Amino acid sequence: MKKERIGRKIIVAAMAVAMAFTISEGTKMVTSPAHADQEDADSFDPLYYAALYPDVAAAVGTSPEALYNHYVNFGQKEGRIPYEGASGGESVDGTAVTAADTVAVTTPVQTTADIGSGPFWLFTDGEEVDKATFLQEKQRLQQQFDAAGYVHVGWTEQQVQARLLSLKEQYPEGMKVGNCSSGAARITNGLYGDPYDIHVGWVAQGDDDVLMTVDGCVPKRSIASRSVAESSLRIGDEVYIKNSEGLGHVMVVLSRSSDGITVVESNQNSDMKMHWGRFISWAELDACLCYIWHYEY
Repeated sequence: MKKERIGRKIIVAAMAVAMAFTISEGTKMVTSPAHADQEDADSFDPLYYAALYPDVAAAVGTSPEALYNHYVNFGQKEGRIPYEGASGGESVDGTAVTAADTVAVTTPVQTTADIGSGPFWLFTDGEEVDKATFLQEKQRLQQQFDAAGYVHVGWTEQQVQARLLSLKEQYPEGMKVGNCSSGAARITNGLYGDPYDIHVGWVAQGDDDVLMTVDGCVPKRSIASRSVAESSLRIGDEVYIKNSEGLGHVMVVLSRSSDGITVVESNQNSDMKMHWGRFISWAELDACLCYIWHYEY
């Protein structure tokens, strides 16, 4: 029966997106985007802030005053980065750019193509609905996704890295979260969105049922070839390895360099806790890598 098939799809999809992630704060991070010259190292840089956080610019606008007010009232507590080279949540003394300056920010592109005549089923419970209800749910999830500031297609590695770092306050070093998959799911949901935030439901198209997601959500693909995986690896990707005991372990890349990567992970040494900043050389990774989930932002 078709509804039972949709129900099975929901279970499989939910399990697939509950895969583990983690983040690490270490040395040799990717260089941040260019910013306006600053006379003082502790001056807030609205050009940099808006480019790094398009979700904020979309919410409050691009005037330096609005961006500065967002940082001192909200962004600082959230651990956001106020200017290039600063630490997350660092104190600032005024803004480095005048109020006449504005910032161009790319916003997610909305789907305009007709999605057909259905039938339609919602992702959450497999309920069959009419087209108007389906599109209404898509709009609700789209607004939720955009407002949350999840990674969108078109982001740079610097923006993804900043989003990762902003999650450290919520999931700090030593926080008990469970096994590697449990900790990873918390991080990836905060990075790319919970499946219930990005999956609208299925649309019947011919003999197939196509899963529709919100606009801008990031697709991913599995890469099993070690050479391809390492050459493709970048910030925000999931890395699956075999640990020293021969058991599977999952991590998320926070930074990469010519020497290797830094990661964040949970349950290192079977302690069920979050850990940030472990460095893994390319040689070490090559010896234990199983595959990666590569996110195509």
